[in-house]
Amino acid sequence: MNHYLYKLHHHIKLYLFGDEEQPVRCAGNSGKNQHHKSIEDAGACLQNEALPMVKRIEAAHHLGVLAYTGGYVSGTMAADYIPTMVELLPRPDLVDEHLVTLLQALSSVCYVHLANQARLCHLGVPAMLPIILTRASPRSPLVKRWACYLMDVLCINNVPTIRTLARTQGLQGSLEAMAEQDWDGWPKNHAAILLKILGFWPADKEADLEDGRDLEEKEEEEISGPTSHPEEKA
Repeated sequence: MNHYLYKLHHHIKLYLFGDEEQPVRCAGNSGKNQHHKSIEDAGACLQNEALPMVKRIEAAHHLGVLAYTGGYVSGTMAADYIPTMVELLPRPDLVDEHLVTLLQALSSVCYVHLANQARLCHLGVPAMLPIILTRASPRSPLVKRWACYLMDVLCINNVPTIRTLARTQGLQGSLEAMAEQDWDGWPKNHAAILLKILGFWPADKEADLEDGRDLEEKEEEEISGPTSHPEEKA
């Protein structure tokens, strides 16, 4: 399990951040750790309602970068700004591109950080994410894939959240529809993983799904020749 988590988040880190370590520059240093000062700067921008939404979402991205690259202590510092990010999450005026960035930031702040996971759960995020996955939701497939990923992160070593999601009406159907979609470019199909974690599917179901996809791809190549696959998630 630990090897899987390492490979997974290494892939996600490269996709989200590249080699970025400290994206926020500060004018001065009052003796504080520069990384932690950058978290405060990004948090202040995030909470500043006078700023355009694009700037606040950019600040959320910076918080995710800093929380992930700075380790557990940085994640704990970033927790002060979780409520603001959660307040933005259900806003209908948030465009898909910004919602993806917000989901990415929350995933990074909560990754293997039980206290931050608990805070998101206390703020009702496990009830918000399944709404994004419904057929009635106007959100793009990319938004829905990142919603699945955040749910997966929230379930890591977190039995109460697993139980809450497992009792969510309609979630199984939404996840099954997502599991059938193309997750090309992702290291794992996180909808299929959630179906197993939440007890909706038997343990070998995902393997059967992947084997079926592999067979379909081989048949397509025999008919039309090999196709190239994008390296980034679409």
